[in-house]
This record gives sequence, C-alpha cells and structure tokens, in this order.
Amino acid sequence: MLKLETLAGLQKLIADGVAESLTLDYKASPSLGKDSRQRDELCKDVTAFANSAGGQIVYGMEEDKNFPTKLDDGADPSITKEWIEQVIDSRVQPRIDGLVITPIQLAKGFGFVLTIPQATSRAPHQAPDKKYYKRQNFQSLPMEDYEIRDTLRRATTPTLQVMLSIGTNNTARLKFAPQQEISKPLTLSVLVTNRSPQPAYHAVVYVGLDVDFGVPVDVGFDRAGPPTGHAAGEKMWFVKRFTSPPDLPIFQEATPNPLGLNFSIATKFINSSYFDITTIVQTPGYASTDYWAIACNSGLLKLYGPNDPNWMPTK
Repeated sequence: MLKLETLAGLQKLIADGVAESLTLDYKASPSLGKDSRQRDELCKDVTAFANSAGGQIVYGMEEDKNFPTKLDDGADPSITKEWIEQVIDSRVQPRIDGLVITPIQLAKGFGFVLTIPQATSRAPHQAPDKKYYKRQNFQSLPMEDYEIRDTLRRATTPTLQVMLSIGTNNTARLKFAPQQEISKPLTLSVLVTNRSPQPAYHAVVYVGLDVDFGVPVDVGFDRAGPPTGHAAGEKMWFVKRFTSPPDLPIFQEATPNPLGLNFSIATKFINSSYFDITTIVQTPGYASTDYWAIACNSGLLKLYGPNDPNWMPTK
C-alpha cells in the first residue's frame, strides 16, 4: 500500500495524478460527520475494503472522475482519530484488526488516512445495516452469497500472493558487453507469501514471461507448458511446485527466500518497449492470476504491478 503519513504525501497524489482504484478511495472531509447516516457510510466503506483486498481511504481530498484535484480544509474539529476508531469498533462486526488511522493537518483542520488490511481470520465484516460489502468499480457494493462464502473460507484456506521485483525500487539499468546484442542477465525476483493464518502445504507457482525476453536461465524454476486457459507460444512458462515435506509450509508469519528468473533483453527493445508478465499461484481451495509489465525506455527498466495506478498491464 502507499505510505501516506504527511501533507507532502497527499500533495504528491495530486501532482502524480494517482487515480482511485480497488485499493484507494478519495473522500471530502464533510463525509466524516456525526449523524447516523454518515457514521453508517463510514463503516460500510471500511468493511468493503476489509472484505476485498484491503486498501486506503483518504478523507480531505476532492476528486473529479476518480482523480484527485485538491485538498480541502479538513474535518470539523470534533472529528478525531479516537472518534473514528470508536465509531468503527462499535458499529462493525466483528472488529477489524490492524486498522490504522493517520491524522494529517490540512488548512484548517485534519484530514485522515484510513489504512485497512484485508480481513482474514475474522472475515467477512458486517456493516451496521447487517449487510456485507465489497469494493468494486470505486464503490462499496453488497456482496453476493457466494462471495460471502468465499470470504468465510479465508480463515481455513491459504491465500497466496506472488510478488515480483527487479533491481532497486523495481528499476534496473540494462548493461551490454562489448559488441553484444543481448544484455547481461538481470534477475526477476519471485516471492510467494501467504495472507491467511492457514499454512499452505501444497502450491504451484507459474511465471509466464514475454516471448521477447532473451532466453532466461531459470533459478529454482522448471520450464513448463502453458497452464490451462493459456495458449502455447504466447509466453515462456516456468513452474515451481511446493510440497511439504520436503519443502517447508508457506506460513503467514514467515518471510520466505525469493526465487529468481534471469532474463536478458535485445538492443532493439531498449527504447519504448513493454513486456508482459503473468503470475499464477494455485493451492487447494485457492487460485489467483496477476498481470505485470516491464517498461524499457533508453535502457532503463521499470516494473509495474497489477495494482499500480500508473500502469495497467494488458492481459
């Protein structure tokens, strides 16, 4: 999630044009009020984030067509961090663990950033109107019955996530040996984590690399055919299978060692090129697919993730 703790951090959202997304929402300060309707709306929005992927709500930000336009003057002085905590704790069932409320001084009062973790062991969370909400299309919408059942399974089913990274801060510079058309290898780090308290004893991770990458040297992966639903030839596929024993289970609390895939890029792609990457993780009762992209401009690589507001990878 974004690190939003200062006025400068909020101003940067405006300067960079960071749009609302599944995990980010902007609301003007008057949205925080003490009448029953406003308190219910606050709890509905918070539960929607918790029941979905988690995220952040920024109070004190005006927006236009989902893009931030300016900061307002701040909430009424009677609205405090403690008041917000009390409203959410008393009106949401069960209580949301790990909620962080950060007050930020604006022109005349405080804005607030609510950082909401994805609910796991206590999912789903019920709003004051006895309904369960999800985050979808920038709105808090009622969950369908099957979605509530899926969320209930978070406590008993591993929820695995694949995270990719390259270089420093997900940027890296291509390097070429003299008279070579293919860059020196770079490493794409692959980290598999578990967001559920239920350990994963068996898992399969696929990484599909754009066919325009140079032939990689795999580290910890095996070459594979395309997974179900993916055509042959659209990606170079690599697979890693976890089975405990002999592998260790994938625990929520653990920080596993990342795996790696080494890749190279030809000189003809060093300007204004984009490379698609697909990650798939499967464990009994759960599967997830994410789409990533690496942009290459003047030999500088930048990795963009599936929830990065500055880039929406193509499927």
